[in-house]
Amino acid sequence: MHGICVWPWGMLWGCGMRWLAVWMAMWWVPSAWALVVGVYELSPHVIVEERKEPAGAVVDFVNEVVVRHGGMGAIEWRVANFARCLRELENGQMDMVFLVAKNPQREKLFRYASTPLFLTRSAVVVRKSHPLSRVGAMEQLRGLTLGHAHASIIPAYFDGLDIRFQSISGDDYFNRGLKMLELGRHDAYYAPTLSNAQYLVKRMGGTQQFNVLELPGDALGLYVVFSKTMDENMYSRMDTLLRDNVARYRDLLGPYIR
Repeated sequence: MHGICVWPWGMLWGCGMRWLAVWMAMWWVPSAWALVVGVYELSPHVIVEERKEPAGAVVDFVNEVVVRHGGMGAIEWRVANFARCLRELENGQMDMVFLVAKNPQREKLFRYASTPLFLTRSAVVVRKSHPLSRVGAMEQLRGLTLGHAHASIIPAYFDGLDIRFQSISGDDYFNRGLKMLELGRHDAYYAPTLSNAQYLVKRMGGTQQFNVLELPGDALGLYVVFSKTMDENMYSRMDTLLRDNVARYRDLLGPYIR
């Protein structure tokens, strides 16, 4: 006589619910999930002051376009110097970093938005006593020593001009660059973003000591860059938001540079 097998349905139900809980813990994205956005001091685009939340046009843009219109939820702002932002983005510790110029090496490490968020001219800052009062041709910079922020881009239009670049690391590189300029440690300070140099020299009360000279040549595109670990759907969604709101970014920047 064969015995009757009775399945322990209560036990199986309990096991099933436990497996469902494990699966949800692994794949469900909670409402508290935050997009980690890396920013560095680039006033007036990103204004960073000690022990304060970042401010500026980028922060306004993220809050309005990404959070309110794009429904992206919580944002975790991660403030660091430029070199550290790129390092943490490469390591997957940040999801995205705003306003990064493009070069072949960076394109291997990061995923760029399809459209630059901002186009900028570059500049050099010189002492008032310097013979240069205007840069009409890059040849005028031949043989100079230029300070610049560590890891910042050096465009190809400097090639062949025998320029020596002095890299300045740390968080307060612009202030330190101007101090070194005052001491004669370099001939000029190179600023990839013209509006940043103009804003900071004015804010620091340096307009009587320094001239900010716009450089000729092609405009430099500043992009939002993403970690290569970002999900494809998230990247596409963010890229569309950025592409559709480039004009809005310029509108938000306007009040900071008037």
